[in-house]
Amino acid sequence: MRIGVVGDIHGNLGGLERAVRAMGPIDRLLFTGDGYREIARSKCCSEVLVKGVVGNCDFYSEYPVEEFFQLESYQVMLTHGHRYGVKHGLTTIGLAGREKGADLVVFGHTHLPLNAEWEGIRLFNPGTLCPERAYQGVTYGIITIDQKGLTLFHERI
Repeated sequence: MRIGVVGDIHGNLGGLERAVRAMGPIDRLLFTGDGYREIARSKCCSEVLVKGVVGNCDFYSEYPVEEFFQLESYQVMLTHGHRYGVKHGLTTIGLAGREKGADLVVFGHTHLPLNAEWEGIRLFNPGTLCPERAYQGVTYGIITIDQKGLTLFHERI
C-alpha cells in the first residue's frame, strides 16, 4: 500500500497538483488540514480516495477535526495538530495518540517535515506545500506498508 500525505497547502493549488502527480500511483491521500478549498478544487485529488481533517485556517470544511482508522495492521490518528500545541513540543500529541491506541500519528500545522518516534508511536508531518511558509522547503510525505512493515519518508518539490 502506498499513501500520499499533504497538508498546510495555504492556497497553493498548483503545488498540490504537482505534489500529487509527483507521488505516482497512490492508494489514498491523507490531508492534514489547512487547504480544504484546494483539495476540493484539485482535479488530481478527485481521482484518489482522500481522507482529511480540518486545520486552523480551514474556516469551512466538510472534514472532521480528527480521524482514527486502520491502514493494514496499523491504527492511525490523523489530525492537524494545532489543538495539541505541536509548535511547542510533541508530548501532548504523543499522549493523545497513545490514549487512542495509535501506532502512527499523522499531523501538520508546524510546516516542518517530521518523521520521529515518541515512546513507540510514529509521528509524521508531511511539511507544507506553501513556499512562503516552508521553513525547510516545500515537502510532502509518502507512507508505504508492505511485508517489511511501515516506511515513512519525505519528498521535495
